[in-house]
Amino acid sequence: MRKSGMVRTLLSAVILLLGCSFSSAQTNVVPTPPSNYLDVGDAKLWYEECGAATQPSVVLLHDGLVHSITWGSVWAPLCSKYHVVRYDRRGYGRSDAAKTPFVPEDDLYKIMRKVHMDHATIAGNSSGGGLALDFALAHPEMVDALFLIGPVVHGMASSDYFADRGTQNNAPMAKGDLKAVAENWSKDRFLIAGNDQRARSILYDALLKNPQNLKVAGGLEIRPSPPTVSRLSQIRVPTLVLVGDADIADVFAYSGAIEAVVPLATFEVWKDTGHLIQIQKPAELVTRFNQFVRLVERKETELRVSELDAYVGEYKVGNRIATVSRKENHLLVELPGDPYYWLFAASETKFFLRTDETEIEFQNNAAGEVTEMVVHNSDGSVIQCPRVSVGMTP
Repeated sequence: MRKSGMVRTLLSAVILLLGCSFSSAQTNVVPTPPSNYLDVGDAKLWYEECGAATQPSVVLLHDGLVHSITWGSVWAPLCSKYHVVRYDRRGYGRSDAAKTPFVPEDDLYKIMRKVHMDHATIAGNSSGGGLALDFALAHPEMVDALFLIGPVVHGMASSDYFADRGTQNNAPMAKGDLKAVAENWSKDRFLIAGNDQRARSILYDALLKNPQNLKVAGGLEIRPSPPTVSRLSQIRVPTLVLVGDADIADVFAYSGAIEAVVPLATFEVWKDTGHLIQIQKPAELVTRFNQFVRLVERKETELRVSELDAYVGEYKVGNRIATVSRKENHLLVELPGDPYYWLFAASETKFFLRTDETEIEFQNNAAGEVTEMVVHNSDGSVIQCPRVSVGMTP
């Protein structure tokens, strides 16, 4: 798995716990109550809730092809640790189709209020990721963090190839041949990587049993204005973007835009998987999600501006120079040409990231002068970065 930006060049890649096991401790899940329907005015939405209200809240938003069943393989382990809700968006799965124009963010707001979630980590795949971004702008007080899998960005154009692919896969629908459409999508090389027959069967069965999913055009959805792509910098929560290495180029473009503009965003590319990571690599995804939530919830130590300014300057990282600066009450680290990364204080000298388990420590000499920045990577390796100059403080 490759990490981009500074973490790609300065820090080592996150090691996934591929041996993740759903043990007996994880199977002691709070019993899932019967699924319910919420009347949102001109449609009824199916939703399902699990876990205890005292646990951290999580919302799961499905993609534009498969309804909430896409989270089936991660549902039980997530329910054992979090208060979780998933629902079928209008026209998908068990929910009513849209009949009049509507705002998808309003539906999500009503679902969260129904299950008594004041705020949550929002996880979204594909168009569900796009909705998560839209919701973070519409209701920032209700979003703790964003966990995005192959997201789209509303207002950002897609390629002709992307549109042509959809047209070709859906072509048999003109003759009423839904089996052929389901087969086309299940064999799509961008959705499922490699010869993963288990994942392809899950996708095929879901579409065959829910052909209405294939007919949701989205024409009645009211998109944000101004478009989300022009306001990404306003999203101020930890944001982790995951993309399978087999995914289509458009998704890499969307994800790159998020990483470049959202201040607390990190972009990871996962090997040997496609667009539906939650179906292809559910155990690894749960491991990464748990790690992400731990970092999001980690308590920050409040430091004085003078304490932060002591670390401002330039540090030598191999043959490159990293710049440490201060913005507001946080330090930022950046390398030329890469996105900057915000640091959060664990103590007076140690700092952490919100999206990766790497820590950064500053060391002083006997005179109390800062002499180097030490990077403690998540794999246990250490990089020592001597200070080469003292920077100007804001």
